[in-house]
Amino acid sequence: MSRLGLLRGLAAAATIACTLAAPAAAQSWPERPITLVAPFTPGGTTDIVARAVALQLQKQLGQTVVVENKPGAGGTLGAGIVARAKPDGYTLLLANVGHTAAAVLYKNLPYDFVRDMTQITTVANVPNVLVVPKTLPVDDVKGLLEYAKANPGRIDYGSAGIGTTQHLSAELLKKETGLQAVHVPFKGAAPMMTDLIAGRLTFAVDSAASAATQIAGGGVKPLAVTGLERTKFLPDVPTLDESGVPGYQMTTWYSLAAPKGLPEDIVARIRQAVVDGLQDPAMQRALEGMAAEPGGMPTDEFQAFVEQETRRWAELAGQWTEN
Repeated sequence: MSRLGLLRGLAAAATIACTLAAPAAAQSWPERPITLVAPFTPGGTTDIVARAVALQLQKQLGQTVVVENKPGAGGTLGAGIVARAKPDGYTLLLANVGHTAAAVLYKNLPYDFVRDMTQITTVANVPNVLVVPKTLPVDDVKGLLEYAKANPGRIDYGSAGIGTTQHLSAELLKKETGLQAVHVPFKGAAPMMTDLIAGRLTFAVDSAASAATQIAGGGVKPLAVTGLERTKFLPDVPTLDESGVPGYQMTTWYSLAAPKGLPEDIVARIRQAVVDGLQDPAMQRALEGMAAEPGGMPTDEFQAFVEQETRRWAELAGQWTEN
């Protein structure tokens, strides 16, 4: 055999070896602890979801899953860490809807959430609810819109901060209804709710989990939930779609993501571990405690959904930067 022929034979053998080795490596995964990055501070909803997911992944995959809190810059610091990690299945991100809006809020991100991430599946969906102070003389969405028209320049809404789901939900409501309202960002949902109860804000769109106690206690009135279907946690509260805002949909979703290039069979194993874990009674109790619905969206559908969400917030960017 000529030297050229020998080299070609060795190259072909190497290619075959690599092809066979990849599935074998994936089949042996995970061989060591997995890190799940929670990009917000301990104790918050994202952290709580991350720890519940970590327990289920650990149970389903038979390997330790360690939650590491990497807060900062609205969750983008942690996302950047994961985007730069090796795509071997040992570094995952507990992402949320805010990551799809980050590109229009932070102009110099060192990563692209769509291009540089492998989107795996949703974990949980928490419906939001439009609430007003009990003293506001409105009882439904139509009444709120009429009240706003009758009081131009006097309408404001609160959120837990710029880029949060409360902020995004309200801006989407403004876009769909023509509602004019000034954004008042707070440093968290708790101080925002305090001012809403006191009547210093006209309305807010908060998570059902966060607002449930004040709704039950009569501190605020729920006008509508933000999903396309009513939530079992507030079964008597109509959707915004039912209330005259057709097609409105905004939920606080949480998901798993990984660095771009994660092998498809590892993606499938992680997604199946999430789906199986969501059937666990302990996980179901944890979700109910947060007024959350289980996720598990197929990976290809979720990838398309993330791209759609990213485009949606990009279209809204001008509105909240002007207010």
